[in-house]
Amino acid sequence: MSQLAYFESTPEQKQLAALGRDMMDYSENYGKEFGLKNVTDAGLTTLNEMSHVGYMLTTVGAAWGASAQSFSATERKMIVDFSNKQVDIERK
Repeated sequence: MSQLAYFESTPEQKQLAALGRDMMDYSENYGKEFGLKNVTDAGLTTLNEMSHVGYMLTTVGAAWGASAQSFSATERKMIVDFSNKQVDIERK
């Protein structure tokens, strides 16, 4: 086993990182696609939390990165909802 194998991400970590990047991209591009005019404060909070959780997913497996225990029940639900394309951004 090469020395680099110790630093390589596992397939699961790569999958979580890809999901995290998708969450961050969705949050960032939401306004461009759907507009922010009618998004409520709660909807904006959801988008901000989605960016934060997405970032956490990109750090799983890294030194000082997030672990499974780092995610609250609410954050885990957000990940599942996003994976199942059931994200609800509150609008007026």
